[in-house]
Amino acid sequence: MWGMKLRARHAAQVRERGAVAVIVTVIMASGAVMGMLALSVDVGQIMSERRQLQNGADASAMALAQLCAKQDATACSTSGARTAIKPLANANANDQLSEISSVCANGVAAITATCEAGNAAELSKCPQTPGWLVSGIPYVEVKTKTETSAGSTVLTPFAKALTGNAANAGSTVYACARSAWGSPGQYTAKVPIVVSECEWKNNTSNGTVYQTGPAGPAPGYGTTSGQTPWPAASAEITIYLKSTTTVPCAINGKDTAGGFGYVDDSAGNCAAAVSINDWASINTGSSPPSGCYDAIAALRGTVVELPIFDCLVKAASTPTGGISGYPDCTGATGGGANSYYHVIGWAKFYLTGFKVGGSQEAASLRSGVVPCSGGDRCLSGWYVTGTLTGPGTIVPPTPGNNFGASLVAPAG
Repeated sequence: MWGMKLRARHAAQVRERGAVAVIVTVIMASGAVMGMLALSVDVGQIMSERRQLQNGADASAMALAQLCAKQDATACSTSGARTAIKPLANANANDQLSEISSVCANGVAAITATCEAGNAAELSKCPQTPGWLVSGIPYVEVKTKTETSAGSTVLTPFAKALTGNAANAGSTVYACARSAWGSPGQYTAKVPIVVSECEWKNNTSNGTVYQTGPAGPAPGYGTTSGQTPWPAASAEITIYLKSTTTVPCAINGKDTAGGFGYVDDSAGNCAAAVSINDWASINTGSSPPSGCYDAIAALRGTVVELPIFDCLVKAASTPTGGISGYPDCTGATGGGANSYYHVIGWAKFYLTGFKVGGSQEAASLRSGVVPCSGGDRCLSGWYVTGTLTGPGTIVPPTPGNNFGASLVAPAG
């Protein structure tokens, strides 16, 4: 009995296999399998192409925004933008080829093409602008599209090569990216050191004197090929966090009683998140907050980003609003933890040397000597211009100086 059942089951399986073979033969004969294969390959090719183009558009938009933020007159222009960013677009493609379809800008006089309204439903256009990208914040858009080694902008479909059907003309794939720049709203400092606007004005002749930024590996200055030549020795300045002698902008030898140029590092990570046009509490003590000396020492020979304050007041709690309600901005009556800085911007400073504690010091890379002595606390180096390196938010421009630093961020 069992033998009969097994033979019957085997016969049924043979019949099923035969039926499947017939169906596969019919499908193969009709070209359905090959058609589905061609469709799958074409869709995959288009998706891969678009990812590569999007990477190129993202990199190109960020690079162009940085050049515009630095006021590079050659690259940030209708005639120079494509030349400046084409290598980046190419470098992000597997075949090292991408076409710059278009470059436009809002708020940039040298780039005359005005950007069209964003539309997330059309892949050839940039998405809609984010809510924070309001009037007054400049931005650029870069669109990339397919480019082949033969110079064509059409991606030839696999189905055309397979079937020889000339009707399969292929497609052009697009990608778009937008980047903006301006004054940082919220930003985090590498070190919790602040500098007064008064001292910044004195050391930069009110924002007219900057040094060329470093290039190459740290220290970035010197005679090595690719590095920036050292500025003249006279270009090195000293920023006093505390001085036992009379220096410009000092109050009683320091910025306030119990204050030595540090903002509160509540997270304990030797960094300080501060916002433009907002208040930050001081960190008392003549030495850096706990753990900050090693961080400062590691930054010697690099560019650090320093918040700039225009007002220092004594208050029982964190002030609100602008400085108009606080007529005494000198900090002379402040003391201890009851003092607050009003932050108005950021500056970039190349750190050559410092003295931030009794024995916490390092000689200047430029002069070879510690920039101050005794009870003084100071930094040495020079101000440079450029873009801020970390994440943050951008706010519309406000009257006054941007202190030579801008934040660049993706904007869709």
